[in-house]
Amino acid sequence: MDKVKAGLRGLNALQKATKAAIVYQQMNGNPDFPAPDPSMAEFHAAYLELKAANLAALDRGRMAIHRRNMAVERMDHLLTRLAAYVNSVCLGDRLKLESSGFRLVKKPSPISSLDIPEDLTVRRTAYENVFNVRWNSVKGALMYEVEVKPDGSPNWERVTLTGRTSVRVKDELAQPFVQFRVCAIGRQTTSPWTAPKFLYAETQTAS
Repeated sequence: MDKVKAGLRGLNALQKATKAAIVYQQMNGNPDFPAPDPSMAEFHAAYLELKAANLAALDRGRMAIHRRNMAVERMDHLLTRLAAYVNSVCLGDRLKLESSGFRLVKKPSPISSLDIPEDLTVRRTAYENVFNVRWNSVKGALMYEVEVKPDGSPNWERVTLTGRTSVRVKDELAQPFVQFRVCAIGRQTTSPWTAPKFLYAETQTAS
């Protein structure tokens, strides 16, 4: 269901005054909002106070800055209440929500594709016949599938499914010409496989 948000994060005092002016202009007398909470009279008075406090604070006086901060705090509270009122009255009606002057909450779009995991490496560890397979994380990935092709085998075999970006391989998979590859798995899609990485090509000891 569509909703609006107060949208205060990252705004300074001047920007909040501008936002309040837009909301007041859109909602005052708007028949879709017959009994706003707070009332338009209360909201407009708070806007005028914030506007005046912003002007007074230009000289950077301590009392003026305090007055501005108090006006900003009050406006934050009123805008939050007013956004909640709009949502309760509109019940997801997009046209009514947009007529309030507030911005709609952006719905997260589903990730339709995943990048190939980058920087796949297969490196020796300090332990005999134990190797560390590592890759970079992929945005939107929930899991990673690691496959191996043993020396002389035509087929890829699953090693593991993991939510991490590394896995340790040992014993029978620690063969000179074994190959590894990784793909990322998301909620609705899977990435292409990485290019195969030969075990013998990595001689650096992992830290």
